[in-house]
Amino acid sequence: MYWMRLILFLLFGPMEISNSNNSRPVHCKERKECFNYELICEISGYEVRHYKASKWIATNVTSFFMEFASYEGFTKLFHYIQGKNEEGKKIDMTAPVLLKIPENERIMEIKNYTIHILLPAIFHENPPTPIDSDVYIIDLPEMYAFVKSFGGWLLTWNSKFYSSRLKAQLSKADRKFVSGYYYGAGYNSSEEVEVEDKEWGPMTLIDRHNEVWYVAEGTPVCSTSDPDLAI
Repeated sequence: MYWMRLILFLLFGPMEISNSNNSRPVHCKERKECFNYELICEISGYEVRHYKASKWIATNVTSFFMEFASYEGFTKLFHYIQGKNEEGKKIDMTAPVLLKIPENERIMEIKNYTIHILLPAIFHENPPTPIDSDVYIIDLPEMYAFVKSFGGWLLTWNSKFYSSRLKAQLSKADRKFVSGYYYGAGYNSSEEVEVEDKEWGPMTLIDRHNEVWYVAEGTPVCSTSDPDLAI
């Protein structure tokens, strides 16, 4: 059963519980609450966004492959929002599922990934305490981010491809950004995670939305003269 779920996860990505639409970014269609942002500008090939400070649940996973780390980490976080916390509270799924991905050119090397799920606003002041010692609460500071979007599923090869293209664009435009890691963000329901009360998530097979982010250093200034390296 584990291997079947893992294979489905590698094909379809992380599962999220179905929720009704709300007034959210156009690509955030399935959640009651999302990690909202202010669009500063859109340059050919990427966006510049401003995000307010935010609170997340997270876990770290060490693995050779992002897909294995993502599956293992998401499963732990999913159990937390399904009530496996000290207060026994169930928490609505949010979007995106956020992965902190180390920049590393070597494929066959163990890497440390961090998987995040945004806590809904009502839990920011007093989030339920995790039972699993591997799960923790983390505050992400206010930030500006350079973001490139793409369809399909968030996998090692395409996250690496699009992050490399984004990095090349930013470097050529002399943008200042944090190096050493980037974020991968997945917005859509797709994988089924089995829990004790047998709740399942619907699969989204088309019109999917993923992103890679580099965190900006300082406050970016938009310019129409940025080099065009759009793919």
